[in-house]
Amino acid sequence: MSECFTDAIWPSPEEALAALRDGDGHGIRIAVIDSGIDTSHPALKGLTLSDDVSVTTDGVRMIVREDDGSDVFGHGTAVAGIIREVAPRAEIGNFRALDGQNRSRSFIIAECVRQAISRGYNVINCSFGCRGLAKYVMDYKDWIDAAYVSGVHVVAAGSNLSDNVREWPAHFPSVIGVGVADCGEDELRYRPDKLVSFAAKGERVRVPWLDGQWRLETGSSFAAPRVTGFVARLLSVYPGLRPDLVKALLRVAAARSGDPV
Repeated sequence: MSECFTDAIWPSPEEALAALRDGDGHGIRIAVIDSGIDTSHPALKGLTLSDDVSVTTDGVRMIVREDDGSDVFGHGTAVAGIIREVAPRAEIGNFRALDGQNRSRSFIIAECVRQAISRGYNVINCSFGCRGLAKYVMDYKDWIDAAYVSGVHVVAAGSNLSDNVREWPAHFPSVIGVGVADCGEDELRYRPDKLVSFAAKGERVRVPWLDGQWRLETGSSFAAPRVTGFVARLLSVYPGLRPDLVKALLRVAAARSGDPV
């Protein structure tokens, strides 16, 4: 038996572009897997985290506990600030996986993703990457596949060294991998000749940091949350779109013109 799909489920490129411009993220839940989120920063005034969770290990078992609205590095606060700027009505949940050196372990990240999926998040932002050593690939593939079959969208930062440097999870085909472009805040670039095919503003981005400070930062870590915000905009107008369709619509919308999304 064949299935019928309506225009409401399959928006046209024009409709998708309009949603990318006009959507505000309402009703969409975004999981930020990072170093924590400092909710006391003025840029995040009024933000109530949907979840505030940290995942650590004592060397034997995984420890999942409530976090305290803090950030151990500053990176996660910057990511959350960008997402809130782009999709102001989206819900944001903190899943702290990174430590004070902005590092983590693959099994801790996997548990954060499992927590986010089980709690009903629509989009997962991963502003980090692991070099493409074969022994780590399957650790990432397991949760990437779990997110995909659950209809959860994963946006990840590509390498800051080169788009040809394999870093996971950005290089998985079901993931929206994002590199750095010197462009406007509302622009999305599509680069069909690159392994990380999307790019957004990631040069000299003014971001919130620890202790109420602001910093100018450059890197794919700060381009990825901008695209996460774009995905939330699209989903807030067309909820229920599958990850492969959203990626295709982003590609078409970015390739149709150089206009801002």
